[in-house]
Amino acid sequence: MPDKQTPPVSFARNRKKPQWVVDKVLYLKAVSGTGCGSVAQLFNQRYGHKTTVSKSFVYEKLKANQYQLQVVKRKIKQKPARSVPVNHTWGIDLTKIKLSRKQKTVLGIIEHGSRVNLALSELPSKHSAQLLLALCRTIRHFGLPNAIRTDNEACFTSLFFTTALKLLGIKHQTTHLASPWENGRIERFFGTFKNKIRQLDLSGFSSLQHELDRFRFWYNHIRPHQNLAGYTPMEVWRNKANRHSSKAVWVNDWQGLLTGYYFPS
Repeated sequence: MPDKQTPPVSFARNRKKPQWVVDKVLYLKAVSGTGCGSVAQLFNQRYGHKTTVSKSFVYEKLKANQYQLQVVKRKIKQKPARSVPVNHTWGIDLTKIKLSRKQKTVLGIIEHGSRVNLALSELPSKHSAQLLLALCRTIRHFGLPNAIRTDNEACFTSLFFTTALKLLGIKHQTTHLASPWENGRIERFFGTFKNKIRQLDLSGFSSLQHELDRFRFWYNHIRPHQNLAGYTPMEVWRNKANRHSSKAVWVNDWQGLLTGYYFPS
């Protein structure tokens, strides 16, 4: 009997990945800070139409490229923020604050060009109607932006919310799944906010909104911003610096956590 013909062996799985794959893996690790499995998932979500990677592949490449990973992290950290016209794009997100053993929902809105915190509001729920109501109050005070950037949470992608943005003439930008760095300005703002409020004893506070307003004032009017050449967000928003030492008022709030000079206009 003739020997059965051996089927051709596919070497596709063992084929060496191109360098761009390794570069993207290092970048996703640097910006996300997540584990190998999550990095592989992020890569496959974005580039799976070209090629895919496994958790073990990510682990091997990260282990073999530790120095290059640190270089990528340093470049990302030192990269200057892209200049954006004032009131062009708003970043919106939600966070949770624990007060009196209850989780409170807080909405944050950051204007990308000036970094002004347009809103820091306690919401009764995450319903799209509550979000839209808070957004309309902010628009009435600051005007219409060209675009609003959110993540893919259901309250931001609901038909009710997205239709309202279209009627208002606002472009809705959504980040990729599990990619919070794509809405980095609001994420950095919440990082600053949470770093302060974690150190604050909230047990004696009856009104969370009152404390949110105090933090918002400090962030907008008192705290110099590194990416704004040392100016405050409100100075950039108004295109007017108020640096008259004779008018300077020292502010010490939130049990010494919020400090700095306030220059009244």
